[in-house]
Amino acid sequence: MFRSVRSLSHGGSRALSCLRTRQFHVTKAIMTTKWNPDLTPEQLSVLRDKGTERPYTGTYLNNKEEGTYHCANCDAPLYSSGAKFDSGCGWPAFYQEVSKDALTYHRDSSLGMERVEICCGRCGGHLGHVFEGEGWQKMFNHPTDARHCVNSASLKFAKN
Repeated sequence: MFRSVRSLSHGGSRALSCLRTRQFHVTKAIMTTKWNPDLTPEQLSVLRDKGTERPYTGTYLNNKEEGTYHCANCDAPLYSSGAKFDSGCGWPAFYQEVSKDALTYHRDSSLGMERVEICCGRCGGHLGHVFEGEGWQKMFNHPTDARHCVNSASLKFAKN
C-alpha cells in the first residue's frame, strides 16, 4: 500500500526534498523483522540499531566490480554497481535504487539534523541516508541528483 508523506516534508529543508517526490509504503515494525543469524555484530548495529560504520572503513567503498548490492539481512536486491559512484563521503554512494520497491524512506531528525533515512524495502533494515540537491546530476551526468550514502555493513555483493 502506498501513501503520500507530504506531512513529513514540511518546511523548506533541502535534505528532505526527496520526501516530496518519492512514494512511501507502510511496512511492518522493525521489531518484527527476522534477523539473519549469520550477521556480524557490526551488521546488526547498522541494520537493526540504525548505527553507522566509521567512514572510509567499509568493505564496498572502493569496490569496482560489476554486480548487484543486496541487503545483508534478507538478500533483497538494492543497488546495481552501475549506479555506484565516488562521492568522497567515506561510504558507498549510489544515485538510484534497482526498483521503486527496493527501499523505504523515512524522516530522520536525530543528531540535531534533518535527513532522510533509507531502509530495505523488504525487511526494514537501516541502510543509511539519501541526500539531494548536491549537484551530482550535473557533475557526473546522472539521471538523478540523489546521493544514497550507504553503510557497507548493511550490504552484500553478488558479482554478475
